[in-house]
Formats: sequence, structure tokens, C-alpha cells
Amino acid sequence: MAKIHRLIIGTLLCSALFAFTIAGFAQNQELAANLTADQPVDNEAAVKPDDLKTKTEQMLASDMETNKGIEDPTTLLWLLQTTMNNTQMGMPLRKGNYYQSNLQFEPMLPDELSKKWTIGFRPVLDFYDSQPYPNLAGVNMTTNPPTPVFNMKRMTSFGDMILGVGVNPDPALVHNFLINFGATFIFPTATHDVLGQKNWQAGPIVTLGHKGHHYLGYILQQTWWKIGGDGQRTRQTWARYTYFYNWQNGWSLGTQSDMFVDWQAPRAQRVNFPFGLQVGKLVHAGPLPVKVDLQALYYVVRPTTFGVYTATQAMSPKWNFQLQLTPIIPTIQEILRHQIPQDPTRKHKA
Repeated sequence: MAKIHRLIIGTLLCSALFAFTIAGFAQNQELAANLTADQPVDNEAAVKPDDLKTKTEQMLASDMETNKGIEDPTTLLWLLQTTMNNTQMGMPLRKGNYYQSNLQFEPMLPDELSKKWTIGFRPVLDFYDSQPYPNLAGVNMTTNPPTPVFNMKRMTSFGDMILGVGVNPDPALVHNFLINFGATFIFPTATHDVLGQKNWQAGPIVTLGHKGHHYLGYILQQTWWKIGGDGQRTRQTWARYTYFYNWQNGWSLGTQSDMFVDWQAPRAQRVNFPFGLQVGKLVHAGPLPVKVDLQALYYVVRPTTFGVYTATQAMSPKWNFQLQLTPIIPTIQEILRHQIPQDPTRKHKA
């Protein structure tokens, strides 16, 4: 029953997020089209000097600025990022290499707290459509002592859900530095024990970085401790180190790699540290800007493959190949603003 309960929670969360963003975009486009058709165009208002543009308008001023807005962890843009991962995994129990395939849904939903502070919500949902794992099939009685026999199987399942909540100061306060801090949580929504830790976890989230005219780089770090649940004690750190160089034509080149440290694991199995190259291009699907990225990562540090049979040995990632799509979607404020058209005579009323 617990597995069914977690599956229902994960399915509802994914369905709600997808339905909200798709419905919001469709409604926004329809209302914007109606307003454009019904209202006269003010050519003088359509062209604004840079110092009068909103922060969002400045982020979308060119393909290069749009790319930096998508890559920026302190952005004001609403993003619907989806990543398809195919990872070559070294399996425990001398079972060789198998590919893991999972879809990661990671929207970015910021909002302005005030003129000087912004808050951002970043949920991360993992859906594993093909996860290999060793399964106990029996016991070999011909050995002394008897040894367990494992077969390889695959599953389709949700993983645990992550939610990061952070605040960052306005660029006017920190100039070109990227600063974000807050709290991060892990919820036990996994529908299989192999992909979940059965714990409620929490900890700090901190981002530090810098951006220039063409480049943007930052390190985003999250650490979690167990605060409840039925699983074993956990203490783990996840860090994303990112660097991109962007061109005016919408192309970008850089890396976006995720390091993971499990402080409770044996020393030789604690660290996963990849390095790779990512190539991206901003395209336009009608009115919708979408950043498309391809990346290949090699894990230069990964859990050691032991020469013994042990059910506690960690899976060891070797290569990761990613396809990432990041569309910009309308914010709630934009949708509400289009639902209530402005009366063009209102400014003349007392």
C-alpha cells in the first residue's frame, strides 16, 4: 500500500504541474492574441529605452540575453526544464554495465517579493522509465558457505521529489554577481525502494556565481540531513557547477555537471564527479523561446568497483548523455494581466 500511495502522489504532482503550465500558456496566448486584435498599437510605447524596460524585457532583448536568462539560477523567467538522461552504470555484484534511462522534470518558478528581493521555487521530479537493478533469485548451495544468486531486472518508477526554495537580491544590489540562498527538501515519493531512501530530508541551498556580457558561471550546492522517515540515516551533498559562453546568434557552449557526495557511504563509494561538454541553441517554437541543449558527461570520480560479492555495493555511473529542453512559459502575473484588459481611457479619468 505504501508503494501505491507514493505512486499516486508522484503521478498527481507531475500531472498538476504539466496541466498548470500547458493551460497557462494556452490561455496566455489566446488572451494576448485577442488583446492585440482589439486594441490599437501604440508605436511610441512599443519602443522603450533600455532603462525603462522591465527586468523580464531586458532578459528577452536578444537571443544571447535570453540564453543567459535561462541559464541564470536567479532568473525572473518561468522555465519548464525537462532533461532526458541516459547513463551507463557499472552494476554491483559483478553484473557488468547497464544503461539507466530517466526523465527529469525541473521547472523554475520565481516571483518578486519586493523591488529588491526575489523568491524562487525549483521542484525536481524524476521518472525512471528503465532502471536496472540486481534481484535476489536464490541461493547457490554448492559453495561453502552458500552464496546468494542475483539476476538483473528493470523497473519503471518515480524517484524521490526535491524542492528547493531560495531568495536572491536584485542585480542592482550585487551587480553582476549571482547570489541565492534558502532551504531544500527531499520528499519520499519514490515508488520502489531501489530509487528512494524512505526519508524526509532538509538542509540549506546556496548559489554563488558571476555573469558578464557573454559568459555566465555559478556553483549551486544543496545538502540534506534526515529529519524523519523509515530509512537509514542520511547526509548527502549535491552540487551543480555550470559555465556557459553565449553568442549573439543563440548558440552556447559550456558545461552543466552535477556532483554528488554520500557522506554515509564507505569512503570509496562516496563521490560521483562528472565532467563534460554541453552545446546549446535557442530556437523559437512560434512565440515560445526554447533552449535545446546536448551534453555528454564522463564521471572522472565514481564509486569503486569491488572484486567481491556484496549487496551493499553502490551502482557506479560512467557516462551520461543528456537532451535538455527549456521553454520559457508565462508567469501567473502575465496571465492575470491579460485576463483584465486595461481601459485605454482610464488614464484620462480623475
